[in-house]
Formats: sequence, C-alpha cells, structure tokens
Amino acid sequence: MQDSQPAGSFMPTRWTLVLRANAASPEGRAALSDLCAAYYQPVFVFLRRTGFDPDMARDHTHSFFAHLLQRGFAGPDPERGRFRSYLLGAVKYFVIGLQNHACRGKRGGCMTHEPLDAGGESSPHLMIGDPSAFPRSEIFDREWAVALMNRAVAALAAEHSCGRSAQFEALQTWLMGDGAACHAETAKKLGMSEGSVKVAAHRLRKRFRELLRQEIAQTLHDEADVEDELRYLCSVHG
Repeated sequence: MQDSQPAGSFMPTRWTLVLRANAASPEGRAALSDLCAAYYQPVFVFLRRTGFDPDMARDHTHSFFAHLLQRGFAGPDPERGRFRSYLLGAVKYFVIGLQNHACRGKRGGCMTHEPLDAGGESSPHLMIGDPSAFPRSEIFDREWAVALMNRAVAALAAEHSCGRSAQFEALQTWLMGDGAACHAETAKKLGMSEGSVKVAAHRLRKRFRELLRQEIAQTLHDEADVEDELRYLCSVHG
C-alpha cells in the first residue's frame, strides 16, 4: 500500500523536532533535549577549533544548547537546506554573538561586518568580520558524520541486546569495512563456521548502512538526498 503522505509534508525527522521545539511546550523541550544529545560533540569540536580552550568550549557548547532549550530555533525551514548546515550556521551566529559581546565597549568596535558566503547551503544570515576566523566547515561535518555513525552503531547494538550481544561485539569490527579481525578466529570464538561468520558480518554491515541512512534521513527534508549526503559524510569522515 502506498503512503498517502500529502505533497510538501514530511515524515517525523529531526527537522520536525526543530519545528516542534519552537513551541514552549513539554514536547518542544523534549525535542530539543534529543537534538542537544545527538549533536553536542560536533558543536564542541567546532568551538575548540575556533580557538576556545577545552573548558571554555565546553561552557560555550552548554550555553549554546541551553539557549536553544530556552528559546528554540529562529525560523527553521526544512525545504531550504540540510539540518547539518542550519545548525552549523546557528553555531557560527552564536560565536559572532560571543565576539560582539567581548568587543562591546571598545572604541569603534572591532569588526567590519560582511556577509558570510554559505556556499549554496541555507543557514541563518551571518555577519562576521573575517570569514577565515572560522575553521573549515569540514571539521564540523566530520564530527557530524561520527555522531551519526555512533547513533547507528548504538541502534544496531540495541537490536542485538537480547542474547546476541556477544556476537555483535565480535563482529562489529567489520562495520566500517573488512575489519582487522580474522574470520577463522572469530568463528572459533563464537562457535560458528567461518562461512557463517562471513555471512553474519555481511548482514551486520548491511543493517548498519540501513540504520545510518535512517539517521541521515532524519536531517533532510527530501529522502532523495540521502545517498548524496551519505557519500559526502563518508568522504569527510575518511
């Protein structure tokens, strides 16, 4: 049976959570809490590479998400870009606020405002003095890829929690490729044939990629963009 989802709408995704989070409601706060937990690390690493020491970057990351928990996102539009790009733009805007606060009171200010080139990706309108002051977006994107992969691995581990955790632990080395483990050694450890281990590892990799695609789809408006996003994130992840 075909889905009767009306044109222009989308299934519940993290973009949906962002939209819901604008409402001052328990549902909105729960949605933001989920977003904060999912994407804390990319924001933290980006702030570190911006120049903050670990303690200050951690404090600012908490402040950034605390601000979102209190006020939500301003004007998110799923049709205008990836959630990854939107959140990166929001973080940059947050850093600009920190810079402006630090510069406030200095004679004549300390920034010449120019529009930031968003590189074709939609993000909040940003104004900064020197675009090179920010680290390359690939730094944020690499951590974003790691966060999504970790979530996919966690979901896969949960699926194997009932009596199959030992098999998952032994086979997960093959998730990102052929792995370094020996099929024969793993087979002996699990009491399986070598052929069965190879089949199980193949199925595990296949399921991992399905879960990873699901995580990526959560951050996009158009499901048709999933494969492009997957290829890009794999390229920056290395």
